Amino acid sequence: MSFARPRPLLCLPRLCFAGLIVGCGAPITGTGSAGTSTGEPGATDATGSSTESQLPTTTGVTGVMSSSASESGEALTTGDDTTGGGVPEPPDLQCPGDKSGKCDADEGAVLEAGAAVLPTVPDCFETWVDLDMNFEYKKGNDELHDCGCDRLCPGDEGYIGPDEGEGDGKLHAAWMAGFGNGRPAAGVRGEGVGLPGVGEGDGLWARGTVLRKGNTTVAIVAIDAVGWFNGDVLAVRQMLAEQDLDVDHLIVHATHTHEGPDTMGLWGSELFVSGYDPLYRTQLRNAVVSVVQSSFKDMREVASMKVGEVDISTYHENGVANVISDHRDPWVVDEFLSAAQLLDKDGLSIATLVNYGCHPETVADENLLITSDFVHALRRTVELGSVWESAPGVPGVGGPVIYLNGAVGGMMTTLGVNVINPNGDSFQSAGFEKADSIGQLLGEMALDALANADDVPAPDLRVIHKIFRVPVVNKSFQFLFENGTVEREVFINERTMEQEIQTEMSLVELGPIQMLTVPGELLPELAVGGYDGSRINAPGVPLIEADNPNPPDVSKAPKGPYIKDRMTSTYRWIIGLANDELGYIIPQYNFELAAENPWVDEADGDHYEETNSLGPDMAAFVNKHADLLMYWAKP
Repeated sequence: MSFARPRPLLCLPRLCFAGLIVGCGAPITGTGSAGTSTGEPGATDATGSSTESQLPTTTGVTGVMSSSASESGEALTTGDDTTGGGVPEPPDLQCPGDKSGKCDADEGAVLEAGAAVLPTVPDCFETWVDLDMNFEYKKGNDELHDCGCDRLCPGDEGYIGPDEGEGDGKLHAAWMAGFGNGRPAAGVRGEGVGLPGVGEGDGLWARGTVLRKGNTTVAIVAIDAVGWFNGDVLAVRQMLAEQDLDVDHLIVHATHTHEGPDTMGLWGSELFVSGYDPLYRTQLRNAVVSVVQSSFKDMREVASMKVGEVDISTYHENGVANVISDHRDPWVVDEFLSAAQLLDKDGLSIATLVNYGCHPETVADENLLITSDFVHALRRTVELGSVWESAPGVPGVGGPVIYLNGAVGGMMTTLGVNVINPNGDSFQSAGFEKADSIGQLLGEMALDALANADDVPAPDLRVIHKIFRVPVVNKSFQFLFENGTVEREVFINERTMEQEIQTEMSLVELGPIQMLTVPGELLPELAVGGYDGSRINAPGVPLIEADNPNPPDVSKAPKGPYIKDRMTSTYRWIIGLANDELGYIIPQYNFELAAENPWVDEADGDHYEETNSLGPDMAAFVNKHADLLMYWAKP
């Protein structure tokens, strides 16, 4: 049987928003890989040549920042047919044993952990009813619940009086992110929508854990958001420091749901109008801080740790295609789903971490209810167990579940998937029944991973962290940064006069797990290869569609070893959209722009992701800094 791969949904003609966003800017002519070197020691240009010059002082659009030069030496292989600049620079943080002395090793320490969960549905927005069923709000055509921030009107239970925006005749919207502009949320998905018994508890959440071993403390918080820029993360770190919370390193991961409020400024009421409500920005930052605070209060000794993984292709005759699709040639899916559980001395679950890569966009662009998409049913299943109408469920393991999305780029999605669930029902069209089916199936797989997991005695904890700059080649992004639609600190490289932004990557080692954070949407082939067809894992699916008018030349693809091959622990996790969201990270051999109107129009074939990428060099930067982190992780 063959499985058709529908084209990605485009939110507006010629403008696509599923990754970052495109706008208008001075066009670049030509295709492919004309790139720019940042001047950072060891950076690579678009041709893969090493640039070993020193990083000059750079003047920011919003300030001035200087960077000291470092030395380069022996070449460092990146796995993307490029080389880094030699012996890698030292990391900015390495715990335990950082040179600052802040996290000296404590040989007698045991691992402790705490976890917390807080809702992040916006505190302030108004709801409405789409009477004309066109998925757009128009005053007079639709019903406005003009109840103000708290969504309570006179006569409602709990009403204490009018609040901000109440009765003014205007919709105070929560603008939903991920597909297009002008999509105001009509409410929050709850019980009674989707599969019976699954909807309760849906919405948006901040879920996190604090891990501490001796003098090393790492906080990992996942928020149900389309993405979160590095500036928000830096602000939260400052808030934690001001409250004297002893965290050596904070990771904030966005699950990438396309059914929550704009958290990046890209999906407001209209093009080039930010939809990131300042009140919601404050709410989210405070929520992340509160999750860390509450996790410290929940801190317990980790008496045991379980880690396992499963091959999702083995659960159905359709292989991976029962729960995931790849919308960009070549078809490559990382078929592994991993789970790790931390338990206290009473055998109670402190936290369960689940790692898997797919876009949470199952209910698609015509949904108006805030939801965490399939992630909700996945987490609920691991916590409470699965619920099927005519098939037996699987019991959960309790405790909070933290979902960490993986390599979601190019394009790991549930759109177009025809899922068949244990009830015998099949769902292909976008909807909550489909999201609940996929989420519960994945949740059951995570439970299998735990049931067959390795027991890990006395797990270690280590974190290595590096800050670096990347060039902004995408002209649309340059425009969005310059006009303030996207609030981002931008620097000008005085040598190249190119725009640059600052980002970061980290490597966390927790027992036998290495978690590599990536500041965007990594295409899975950069992590696992599969250019030879070895990562299809779905019967009848071709590596490259026969009707692709501009197929990739996989003979030019990087030969590896790929990122996961170069990681050294037993369990190798990619955590995408971590501490930043810089759009799609694409193999350079297959980075192609439209000859006319590039960065806005996509080239023929599967080249949507380029319009939502910083530029063709991002894969080399990620590869280089992954290798840098792994170099310093060596015993």
